[in-house]
Amino acid sequence: MLEGANVRRLILSVLAGLATLLSLTGTPAAASQAVDFPFTTIASNAVGGPKCFGPLNAGTADGTPIVLMDCNQLWHGFARVTFTDNSVRHISGKCLSMANTSSPVPLNTPLVLRDCSRVALGDQQWIFWAVTSGGLDGRWALRNSGSFRCAGLFNNGTAVGTQLVVQPCDFRLAQQWLLPPGEKPSKYGFGYDDGTTP
Repeated sequence: MLEGANVRRLILSVLAGLATLLSLTGTPAAASQAVDFPFTTIASNAVGGPKCFGPLNAGTADGTPIVLMDCNQLWHGFARVTFTDNSVRHISGKCLSMANTSSPVPLNTPLVLRDCSRVALGDQQWIFWAVTSGGLDGRWALRNSGSFRCAGLFNNGTAVGTQLVVQPCDFRLAQQWLLPPGEKPSKYGFGYDDGTTP
């Protein structure tokens, strides 16, 4: 049987644990800003010079198209906080999402920026999938967990403004995304599969 001091200690311990859990929930945008993961750009391997993906005209409104652009847009993940949240979050606190959430997801469905309220439904869950085993060369395909399709450049385009869409995953250059070489996506909070775990 617990005595007064032990009951108080137990209650304080439980309350401290609940406070920690509650600090990780809250609004998705606030939660993504509170996590201490470094931000990074996500560059295309299909382009000769450094081009990355980001929201058109640096927009932050829901539905803003994700396009190929100069490398000035920053992203990070949330997977190391909750293993069910494999979102890719823009510095604005919004998530990389599919414009069409029907099932099955149509080929060439555009990618957009959207409030992070649909993470549990799959259209906002992404896994960095190593192009080569181990992923140490920094080349990754970005696979959607709900549709098992990959983010790629529409019609293999390489011009600034080319829309990102979902396509069957085949690791073509238009589906290869670069993180800093030698760094695992988990450094940035992203979920990943480096091909080394059976």
